[in-house]
Amino acid sequence: MAKQRPGRNRDRSGPSLAQEARPYVSPGGLPLAFVVVAVLIVALSAYSNSFSGVLVFDDLPAIEENQNLRHLWPLSRAMTAPPSTTLEGRPIASLSFALDYAVWNDPLWGFHATNLTIHILAALLVFGLVQRTLQSPPLRATFGSAGRLLALLVALVFAVHPLQTASVTYVVQRVESLMGLFYLATLYGAVRARERPGFGGWAWFSLAMCALGMGTKEVMVTAPIMVVVWDHLFGGDATPSKRPLYIGLFAAWAPLITLVAGGARTGSAGFGFSEWPWWGYLATQAEVLPHYLRLVFYPAPLVLDYDWSKASVSDMLVPGLLITGFLAATIFGLVRRLAWSFAGVWFFLILAPTSSILPIPTEIAAEHRMYLPILAPIVLVATGAFMFGSYSVRRVPLPSGPLHLAALTIAVALIATLTLRTRERNDDYRTYDRIWSDTVDKRPHNARARNNLASSLLSRGQFAEAEAHLLVAVGVQPGLAEAQANLGVALSAQGKVAEGSLHLQKAIELKPRFAEAHRNLGENYAIQGRFAQAVDEYTQALSALPGDVRLLNRLAWILATSPDDRIRDGRKAVAYAERAVEGTRRQDPVSLDSLGVARAELGDYHGAEAAVGEAVALARNQGDSNLLAELMTRAGLFAQGLTFRQR
Repeated sequence: MAKQRPGRNRDRSGPSLAQEARPYVSPGGLPLAFVVVAVLIVALSAYSNSFSGVLVFDDLPAIEENQNLRHLWPLSRAMTAPPSTTLEGRPIASLSFALDYAVWNDPLWGFHATNLTIHILAALLVFGLVQRTLQSPPLRATFGSAGRLLALLVALVFAVHPLQTASVTYVVQRVESLMGLFYLATLYGAVRARERPGFGGWAWFSLAMCALGMGTKEVMVTAPIMVVVWDHLFGGDATPSKRPLYIGLFAAWAPLITLVAGGARTGSAGFGFSEWPWWGYLATQAEVLPHYLRLVFYPAPLVLDYDWSKASVSDMLVPGLLITGFLAATIFGLVRRLAWSFAGVWFFLILAPTSSILPIPTEIAAEHRMYLPILAPIVLVATGAFMFGSYSVRRVPLPSGPLHLAALTIAVALIATLTLRTRERNDDYRTYDRIWSDTVDKRPHNARARNNLASSLLSRGQFAEAEAHLLVAVGVQPGLAEAQANLGVALSAQGKVAEGSLHLQKAIELKPRFAEAHRNLGENYAIQGRFAQAVDEYTQALSALPGDVRLLNRLAWILATSPDDRIRDGRKAVAYAERAVEGTRRQDPVSLDSLGVARAELGDYHGAEAAVGEAVALARNQGDSNLLAELMTRAGLFAQGLTFRQR
């Protein structure tokens, strides 16, 4: 039974109807240990199968191919990422992955463990922040001791909602969840700093978290503003002066401005994209934002890569009016200091850097952007349901026990349903093929998704299946250089070399410094016996990939063994082959074979025999019988003082 209101006398004959209804407000508080254990159990239940997830999409260039992450020292390198990757210009996020490589024996398992740890910590901060907000002066009378229980419900839904897989299971999108953790910590620290006058430990904590967040993702720019808004709506008249904290938080913009001014991410975001003017991007976001909100209430279908098309006026008119109405209501509520307006500010302000006027053509819509904004509808629904329930039981005399049981049943059912759906979504990340097949099924006109699925099919030799997807991809988006190049490979591998070369040439026309397209066009020309053109393409590819062993071997081989005297160049062949041998530490029989034929072309048959002899020993140890037979044939030629020629 809740305490009586001050000044109200208790009726000796028993509680009034209003007092009888008060048990609907959860009496007492939940122990913090219970909250921590509940969040841990529920989050682990939802994400225990995420550890089987593979690296996909932006994970590959940002993590797998990023050599900067392999060493912690120097820190300047560990905190730097290659251009046009998710980690570019985000030094704290980059450092977190470098730490994973340093700590975990199995980095992939470690990536998932760190992501889940970040998410659990963020959920605990959600609990603390929501609880303290509901116990703030404007809301304390409404929610009372039930605030702690509502905060736990919000934290659990935040932890297990399937939409969060885009920031937890999708490895590189740690940039979103880690920024979210720092964002929540910044606001939580600022709220706690109100409890004592002066610039104490919580204020310093808030500043530190804000600075770290600025180095994690650009959306953090809105955190200082959010602190001011929270104080405006919930601080009450007795709020101590927080001017020093505000100055410190806004000063944290300095490192972010430095990172942005350094040119980071200009290839993926900015106002210089003719195909995506700011007004076109803004109009399209009017379609995207309602889609995000729908996924909160009905999280299906979830899509890795939307490749969202530009919205027409008719497409965006109704959703645009809806979003404009929500925004206007938020501004009205903020001006009038209405508590519910904070949810609108939270939603619109956090999404503003990515979903308003600054075009991000490579990612028009992305589920990971909802990592923090998802809290707005969750909190509104949870608190709205509580207020409706409180009002209802005041109007209708119902026993409190069944009401509490019904509310608990609904909450448990909701958490269980979301958990199961999250586990199902985690399974989509188990293999590269599965996640891209899922994306193609849900977005059949997504050229990028079909190209990525086709890349996997090509790697397994399923050329006809890859061709089918790539024909759709280039039909939908002829300017996608990667799809043109892969189609050229698929056709060439099926013997359609003339047709394949046309698509490879088109890829290079679209993207002149496309190293893999140059490499594969070189292979195409070599198949046709057009060795001079093959050498030219390999050379252009090598200029972008100077240490590529396969390219070095292909050049050495053609320059040493071409049947055309005008193409052969033994000295260059030896130089390329020696670089390949050095790059593989004399442990690659193919590179040693290239060195052998190159030396023979120069007349150094003794050196050729020595190189091939090393190759023979390695091939024998590796059990490569086919290569071993070829090496033995060439060794016989060199022993006779003969060179080797392609036919």
